Amino acid sequence: MSEFQSPDRLDELLYESSSDAIADQGFTERVVAALPKRGAHPLTRLKPALVLGFAGLGGALAALMSPEGVSLVQGFVDLARLRGPTQAATMAMATALALLVCAVVLATDTD
Repeated sequence: MSEFQSPDRLDELLYESSSDAIADQGFTERVVAALPKRGAHPLTRLKPALVLGFAGLGGALAALMSPEGVSLVQGFVDLARLRGPTQAATMAMATALALLVCAVVLATDTD
């Protein structure tokens, strides 16, 4: 039977054995050399500008399409107090929707 070893000793043994290289006759180098070179996607740098631009455009359209004299803050207050679909509340929901769409685009970004 083997002697009981503490978890720290087992960790030490595993760590020591992990530093030993496994002979693979150059397989790793061949695989790495065969991988395609990673290049920057052309839209990678443009995507944040597009998201911010469309967020600004959506907010601007919501503000422009709202009736004159309606406050965005008042719209959120109307929503919080459940006053119904007032003009200010509609503008606040449109602005929030534009920002939500931008947030979804950023959240689903795979880069």
